[in-house]
Amino acid sequence: MTRDEYLIRQREFQPRGTDLPQSKLTPEQVPAIRSAATQRENLRQYIRDNLSNEALAEQYGVHRRTIEKVLSGDSWSHV
Repeated sequence: MTRDEYLIRQREFQPRGTDLPQSKLTPEQVPAIRSAATQRENLRQYIRDNLSNEALAEQYGVHRRTIEKVLSGDSWSHV
């Protein structure tokens, strides 16, 4: 292999992952991390769609500000 060919293909020969001395993760941990991130995004979407103040207001047929007042204790503080 000539030097020019090596320079063109050098990314193929660079160490990656556990071949690097400073590597802290294992190949088994990477899919688990990606899966956890996907689950986190799904939970965020669920919260936005079902548990946000706007979603609660729509569910109970009131204005968003009414939900905010209930949660802050400005109204219905006796309950």
